[in-house]
Amino acid sequence: MKEKLLAATRDHAKAIADIQKRIVRYSGTQIQSGSLLADAQVVATTWYDSVKGALESAKIRPDLVTDATSTFDKVLRLSKIKPRKTTLLAELSASAKVYKEIIHSVETVSFASSQALSISPFIEDLAGSETEYLDEAQRCLTVNALRACVVLGWCAAISRIQKKIEEIGYDRFTEASKAMAAKTTGRFKPVRKHFTVESMSDLQTVFDTDLLWVLEYLELIDSNQHGRLRHCFEFRNNSAHPGLAPIKGPNLYSFYSDISEIVLKNPKFSIASAG
Repeated sequence: MKEKLLAATRDHAKAIADIQKRIVRYSGTQIQSGSLLADAQVVATTWYDSVKGALESAKIRPDLVTDATSTFDKVLRLSKIKPRKTTLLAELSASAKVYKEIIHSVETVSFASSQALSISPFIEDLAGSETEYLDEAQRCLTVNALRACVVLGWCAAISRIQKKIEEIGYDRFTEASKAMAAKTTGRFKPVRKHFTVESMSDLQTVFDTDLLWVLEYLELIDSNQHGRLRHCFEFRNNSAHPGLAPIKGPNLYSFYSDISEIVLKNPKFSIASAG
């Protein structure tokens, strides 16, 4: 991102310098040349079309962007009339001066990895109320709030799981939890909790880790998926509590890859009402 932004700003700065040289060589005191004015207009509109938004997205000093916008607005207005040569040169000189500071800011700014992070590939084409959590999660990345992004992602996954259980029936969930708790051999032998669920309110009292065991018993997930989701849950807890373990891009992507593939985009968890 930094390299692209530097290339765009340097190219634009060069275009400003080139048009300045042409105006300096212009013989008249009032610019009558339509082609020269048209090129000056292109220089001004390039700021709005290609540069300004990129600088704002990268959070380059807002005061510099504001100053540059003011000068390019004047250049654009002057290019639509037949301005005095000295007037147009003054505005182009002002834009060139502020551009030096802009390029310096781009060269020296530290582009945090979170600025380039996006969970869009993991959540695109999803439907349902979970998208409210996921849209908010994506916005968290614009302010480097990776922990909040993880917590909201887990909220989305649990919301989809709860809706799937609602769809298949609370009775079936209740029966499965009791049958699992009655096992005396095999993988489910250590599980002793069982639940009577008659409503969404009842279901929301079931701890997430207990919920995962019932999902496996219902064969909505297998043991490997169970383990991965358990890891996601622990990652969510680490994100929601103080600790020294850093959260970076690879951690975030691993988390979203798992909840997306195992739950959000898994056909077993599709909801008829979600489309």
